[in-house]
Amino acid sequence: MTRPQYPVLVLAAFLIFTGCRTYGDQGYESGPKTYSAIQQTVQQMEEELTRAESDLRRLRSAAASVDTLEGLADRYESLVESHAATLAEHRQQADRLSAESAYRSLSRIYGAMATDRRLLRLQYERTTRKVWATVRDSTIPRTPRRLESSYSITPVQYPRPDRPDISMAEALDGAGGSPGLQMEEQQPGEQE
Repeated sequence: MTRPQYPVLVLAAFLIFTGCRTYGDQGYESGPKTYSAIQQTVQQMEEELTRAESDLRRLRSAAASVDTLEGLADRYESLVESHAATLAEHRQQADRLSAESAYRSLSRIYGAMATDRRLLRLQYERTTRKVWATVRDSTIPRTPRRLESSYSITPVQYPRPDRPDISMAEALDGAGGSPGLQMEEQQPGEQE
């Protein structure tokens, strides 16, 4: 080993063994900001749970008249129960923390909350899309993998790709409309 490489190796070994702990410096007030984000995430999860419970009641009501929705209503109910349990766990974690807690703990818990929230949202969306397809006796709508052409046509009451999520009210609204295709809606004042 040559003499100029020795200081570089010592510095690299020092960084490896001590780790780089420059993130979360209190000088940047990252701890209080992360704690605030945790509180906000818990509040958003509470609002989403209220919406999901309302959607479950709507789905149960529809399942009473459409037998094929019963299994999806059970699945949605288990998602709501999982959401409530996850929210209770996150609320307890948030109550144990404070703005002065260690940044590493705050960051780890906030990351877990964000991941759980995203996974719940994806499961709700997937189930809602299955409800949409079941009501219409169709295939499950997918979001496009590429940008939609301005020359494309979209089936009647098929979810628009610019708005990939479907609400439960839209999913259960299967009575209106007629089969076929429709062109993009014209804006007021446009000529054909």
